[in-house]
Amino acid sequence: MRTSQNHWRRVTRFLLPISVLLSVGCGGSGDPGRGIPVSGTVTMNGAPIEGANVTFLNDTFAGFARTDASGRYRLVQGALPGTNKIVISKLEGGVESIVYNLKFDMDSEMDAGQMDAAAMGVGAKVNMPRNLFPDEYGDPGRTRLTYDVPKNGATGVDFNL
Repeated sequence: MRTSQNHWRRVTRFLLPISVLLSVGCGGSGDPGRGIPVSGTVTMNGAPIEGANVTFLNDTFAGFARTDASGRYRLVQGALPGTNKIVISKLEGGVESIVYNLKFDMDSEMDAGQMDAAAMGVGAKVNMPRNLFPDEYGDPGRTRLTYDVPKNGATGVDFNL
């Protein structure tokens, strides 16, 4: 039981910062749409990266986008003018695997401990999501990427990782 409690604590510690980051990028600032347009392309060794998360961060606002099959992105709410930290990530594994591997009725009235026991009882393998990019791009505290957003916005803000 202690192992399963520790597991869910690790999952919570991992998912909480992601949910906070996404909520800030989705209007958590209280003033949705106040950013200015920013778009570009994300590539790795010249090849487009599909499904990468691109986030422009400053002290008060986060703009978020996901790349398409051509590696192109457009920030949903834009970004604020000035220097922004750029975080580019692509998660693999994780939550989908947790849900897929659990074999019990989610509508039942099980508490967290019973759900852990049920998951362990069917041999569920829990995958923690992992970022496919190194921390120098994908970790908000370690990213080396920055971009000085001009007051009128920008197109062609490309990142070749």
